Amino acid sequence: MNAARGRLLAIESATPRAEVAVLDAESHVLASRGGQSGQHHSETLLPLVDAVLTDSRTGWADLTAVAVSIGPGAFTSLRIGVATVKGLCFGDETPVLAISTLEALAWGARDSISGNSALGPLLPMLDARRGEVYAAAYKGPAPSGRGWDTILAPGVFRAEEIARALPEGGCLVGEGAVVVAEALEALCPGRFDRLSGIAARPEAKAVGELGWQALQAGEQVTASGLVPRYVRRAEAEVQRTQKRFE
Repeated sequence: MNAARGRLLAIESATPRAEVAVLDAESHVLASRGGQSGQHHSETLLPLVDAVLTDSRTGWADLTAVAVSIGPGAFTSLRIGVATVKGLCFGDETPVLAISTLEALAWGARDSISGNSALGPLLPMLDARRGEVYAAAYKGPAPSGRGWDTILAPGVFRAEEIARALPEGGCLVGEGAVVVAEALEALCPGRFDRLSGIAARPEAKAVGELGWQALQAGEQVTASGLVPRYVRRAEAEVQRTQKRFE
């Protein structure tokens, strides 16, 4: 690793709209590109990488690290994102940072609740289908630094399970909020809020910012060791193992 290079490639492909960015060492976005929702990541991800490297005048040798969101999220999208990073970094010493998709979603909303403890925990959510959401809960995020506590580990939940786990309520963020918001209001009236003006999906910028922090904390992995975090098993594996979750 050459820390003096000071550029990081960030890839977010866990959701239907892939996004790629290059950030400098101060987490300024030098270039960012996103695909269209519904476009197949296998066709768009590498061209997006090429585009942001060109836009930011960054060569592969200029990169300090590569950060990628590893889930939970859409199974195929996650596999493509992880496979792309493995291919790019195969045989290379560039550090790889595996970033939680839910933490990246929460990170993008941190400023909206920072310093306002009355709003309660922050709950990033993505639609997991079947009336469920991929969700986690974080308490006490700071504007800089990852200084929050994980009070609900990432998993797949129904509204009833979230209400039981967090009876005090919290702030819902992300596209998955619409799946459970009405049921949570019925179960815990007035306790769960939905934050407006916040990105519905995780952004490459947040993946990159968390990537820099993970690198500084020594949390890099090798490309060969990079694996997606599905949380929920694929249906074929459920039939084989009789287990729904990892």
